[in-house]
Amino acid sequence: MTKHPRISMSVLLVIFTLCGAMRSESQKVDNLTFHGDNARLGWNASEKVLTPNTVSKDTFGKLWHAPLDGDVPVSPLLVTNLKIGGAEHDVVYAATDHNSVFALDSISGKVLWERKHLFEPLTQAQFTGGWFGPVHGILSTPVIDRKNGTLYVCTIRARGLRQHFDVWALDLTTGATKAGWPITLKGRYKDTPFVPGQVMQRGALIISNGWVYVPFGGRGDIPPWRGWLIGVNTEQPNVPQRLFCSSPESDGAGLWSGGGVSADDRGDFFASTGNGEYDFQRGGSNMSESVLRMSVTNNKLDFSRQKKDYYTPSNFKRLDDQDEYLGGATMNILPDQSDSSTPHLLFTGGKDGVAYLLNRDDMGGLGGEVQKIRLCGMPNAIYYEGIRSTSAYFDAGSAGRLLYVAGDQPGGNGEHGIIALHLRAENKDAPIQMTQAWTMKRDLNGPSSPIVTSNGSEDGLVWVVETNDGDHSSLLAFDALSGAEIYDSNKASAADQFNGGKRFTSPIACNGLVFIPANGVLCYGMKSNKAVKESAQ
Repeated sequence: MTKHPRISMSVLLVIFTLCGAMRSESQKVDNLTFHGDNARLGWNASEKVLTPNTVSKDTFGKLWHAPLDGDVPVSPLLVTNLKIGGAEHDVVYAATDHNSVFALDSISGKVLWERKHLFEPLTQAQFTGGWFGPVHGILSTPVIDRKNGTLYVCTIRARGLRQHFDVWALDLTTGATKAGWPITLKGRYKDTPFVPGQVMQRGALIISNGWVYVPFGGRGDIPPWRGWLIGVNTEQPNVPQRLFCSSPESDGAGLWSGGGVSADDRGDFFASTGNGEYDFQRGGSNMSESVLRMSVTNNKLDFSRQKKDYYTPSNFKRLDDQDEYLGGATMNILPDQSDSSTPHLLFTGGKDGVAYLLNRDDMGGLGGEVQKIRLCGMPNAIYYEGIRSTSAYFDAGSAGRLLYVAGDQPGGNGEHGIIALHLRAENKDAPIQMTQAWTMKRDLNGPSSPIVTSNGSEDGLVWVVETNDGDHSSLLAFDALSGAEIYDSNKASAADQFNGGKRFTSPIACNGLVFIPANGVLCYGMKSNKAVKESAQ
């Protein structure tokens, strides 16, 4: 009898894992922008590893932590099957508040390349309000154009008494600055100049039709402040920039959501604005407390002023007085809801704790929403903060279409933490309406923007980071249909726990791994992945 060599279980596990990886190589998912796409849906429908049946505190946990040169106040991004240094990697990109950018191997957390201090970050004294911390550099999620192999990121710098925002184009494989970059953002909208020292750049960057766009909001509501969206041509960065200002004649209307703006397939942009001196109904141009559609016309960004292109809640004055405005959440551009009279919808939530459903074919002007319902806080409260994160969408097939909203304070009907909303219409002649599907029944302290993973319409999981303002943070996962808690890193082993989660960000989950921005980047996944890695070394 021929004797065969004995193969250990660990080696078999490596072989099986590698074979599985080969089979699924072409099915790997990239994450190139905040919440995964320009519609800001936050839904990865191609996840086969992370499911309600596979994830638990015994099977799932922290695989690595990569400390960088500062905090990561932005969402990480992911590019798969990228050759760097002669080897192929799945690469995680992260930016820090030190104006630095890092490329990390997704399996090990090893730094593949780094660009430290693209410009020296600002000190707290130079930044003057709106954000706390010893230094102020990159605060917004970059964006990646895989076709041209470029990562675009916005930095802040000081030159004498003046401050500047610059957009960089970095090569994905080396981190080298591409020719013609960086570009300093500058210009004016009508008669109003862009003044960098008055604004903060926290909103995620977005690419649409060959232009990269950068949103701005107020810096701590220190007058004067304004909302801006500025576009730079990615192929010819020196051509005139596209600028739009949401409050050219008075203070307010900042575009300060961490998710930035969303964009549809036509290249129209949708943004929710913050507080300010709303005067639009009196013929003015300040569009605070509103949702706007911006379009490119004659190579310029503009807003039509037509009712179909904006929405303002009828109680905008109270919202402004109580600092409970729109603007904290980025708009979700929902997929077509063809079984209703409102197939083209927008969704967002406000600091007032109210969820808003809008018809993007006709946004309704003053008080013209399809539906609004309170999810967080009490209607007569003097001040509260309800929704300041971008929601996520999931089409569960026959189980229905759902939205997942993260709120700070409990609502009057028992809503706590994550609230799942069903989207349904009574018939094809009726509008879509929101009804509560489930709620997690406990508070979330400083929740990030939630995301969803699923395998098509099956095995949905909702992921969110409870930041607790950076202390005692926690990664949470829930069954998307029932709301049952699947995982809580604070209830797992000490090795799975972490601090430093960042509020105005979102985790990303792709290809069996979850990446979290914090004091550096953390990676969570199936614990068998860690065993495979160690046995292969």
